[in-house]
Amino acid sequence: MSYRYYRPSFFRGFRFFPSAIKYLIIINVAVYLFLIFFGFNFKISGIPLYLYIYKYFALNPAGDGFKLWQLITYMFIHDPKGIFHILFNMLMLWMFGTEIENLWGTRRFWVYYLTTGIGAGITHLVFAPLFGQFGYVVGASGAIYGIMTAFAVMFPDRMIFLYFLIPIPARIFVAILVFFDLIMGIFGSDGIAHFAHLGGAVVGFIYIKLMYSGFDLSEILAKFKLPKKQKKKYLLVDDEIITQEQIDEILDKINQYGYESLTEREKRILYEASKKLH
Repeated sequence: MSYRYYRPSFFRGFRFFPSAIKYLIIINVAVYLFLIFFGFNFKISGIPLYLYIYKYFALNPAGDGFKLWQLITYMFIHDPKGIFHILFNMLMLWMFGTEIENLWGTRRFWVYYLTTGIGAGITHLVFAPLFGQFGYVVGASGAIYGIMTAFAVMFPDRMIFLYFLIPIPARIFVAILVFFDLIMGIFGSDGIAHFAHLGGAVVGFIYIKLMYSGFDLSEILAKFKLPKKQKKKYLLVDDEIITQEQIDEILDKINQYGYESLTEREKRILYEASKKLH
């Protein structure tokens, strides 16, 4: 089965920290640091501040503190009692999300990320209680699973180095994670929101299938915005005018063989194109 992918506009180029990835990392880290420095030491009526934040902004069980906005806010909160949760999530976001955002564009990436995160939250609310799992949920893991699913669909044969040593195709890597979460969600009791992970992956897969069939939520939402007047831009690299077709060919090469397959000239073109944004 072949899949189309969405190419970024002329001057987006390839960025190692595209806009959505950059701001997602900044927001998540900022919230984490806020909880570290103020969540435990600052108290209201003798109760640590982080407990209030969890009460109102973590994803609480339906009927036991749940508020609609928590389906979004929980994605930006990570447990301040340990660093590995946020470190793993932000690393996976950058590793798998960078190429996705560069190919889709920032708006489509934002809509996809939030949609999978919300879908992950709803899945947890529905299925976790059926298996005796209660309590709040925090973290971006559900949306991250959506990002990894998108990567596996678009680049199924791209090698992922498990434990930085064992090469494994992206589709197999994600399939193993999803299977593990399914087993642990049904039979485990380790305190991890496995159904949120599953929800992010499933919603992400459905979203992509719908997108390839012509139903793109980001395009629908964009219609509610007033159109902006576009300014004509030019790109010169070493006094050579770079055309849209040249950018397209480079992006096609990335899609098929990965960024490392580019020549130094091609990398320079993308670098110069990315600077044009700023």
